[in-house]
Amino acid sequence: MSTPRDQHRADQIFTDALDRPPASRSSFIDTACGEDETLRAEVQDLLDHYASAEDALTQSRTTHRFSGRPELDQVDLKTDTGRTVGVCRLDSRLPDDGLFERWSTRRDAHQPPAILALARQKLSVDESRRVAMHAEFLLRLDHPGLPRVLEAGTVDLGRGPEAFFLIEQAAGDPVSDAPARNVNELRKRLHGFQNLCEAVQELHFRGLIHGQLLASRLVMDDAGMIRPMDPGMLATLARAVSDSAAAEAMRSTNGAPERPVLASQDLDARIDIYDLGVLLQQWCEGLSGTLPEQVHEIAQQATSHDREARQRAAGELGDSIRRLLQPAAQKHEEGPHGVGLSPSTVATLVAAAAAAAFAIGALVF
Repeated sequence: MSTPRDQHRADQIFTDALDRPPASRSSFIDTACGEDETLRAEVQDLLDHYASAEDALTQSRTTHRFSGRPELDQVDLKTDTGRTVGVCRLDSRLPDDGLFERWSTRRDAHQPPAILALARQKLSVDESRRVAMHAEFLLRLDHPGLPRVLEAGTVDLGRGPEAFFLIEQAAGDPVSDAPARNVNELRKRLHGFQNLCEAVQELHFRGLIHGQLLASRLVMDDAGMIRPMDPGMLATLARAVSDSAAAEAMRSTNGAPERPVLASQDLDARIDIYDLGVLLQQWCEGLSGTLPEQVHEIAQQATSHDREARQRAAGELGDSIRRLLQPAAQKHEEGPHGVGLSPSTVATLVAAAAAAAFAIGALVF
């Protein structure tokens, strides 16, 4: 029976062995374990378990190896079993925020451009598995207002395992955080804002959050639709690795007041609501009139320091803006208070009711 000290030594040898090419691992383990057969057996058990888990993750399309050098034009994305998933051409290096190294890329000449984002954080074996499991939720997202995640998982470029995300490139012009010049321009922005709320609602409905809904991370396309540039990679990485740089960024003092005092896994949709409320406030600054005043009132609720007072999800916030933009005749049909519910609000209420029913059932039984 091994002691905690022996187990720690086995874990360390196992971790060091993974950093070496597979062909040299056996000789490294022999040297590190010496004549301690029990230690060697424990290390081998760890390697066997890792190989089994790695195969399972590969089959779920969440763990891949990004092979090749960044300076090469062609970069192959391969699974750890050697099957080629796709070939990406690196078109150009994109600006990063210190957390993600970004490349503009495309799989072939017939595919639209995508973005390859590499997280600047070395991951342990367990952290790599958690990233792969959390990334699986992003791979399932399919909403017209969200860039699709084409591939995601962990990769080793020779500097240790790190997370990667290959996502569709969101086309459009950067969204301005400057005040609208007049009410008509504010109204145009609000139409795009509704689309943004519908997209973010998809995240919130699935129990995910974005975590970085700043104007600099949003684009507006030719149709006036506002979309996030990514579907929430920062929050995904932060929840997978609690002490990562991404988790530290999530605890930033900029944004919702609960960010620096709660753990990443305890932050919820209301931090996104706060960011969206700040954007509305910025657009209304200096404008007078009924519409700006009503929008400012909605934004005040969204940016309340009491997170219980904010809207519960992005769909509810979007519905509030939708009612402001409706023609007077349609508002009259809904009733004096405009109580018509959109599908996104209905979905939120159904989810809340189901959770409440489950809690009551747990108390009864």
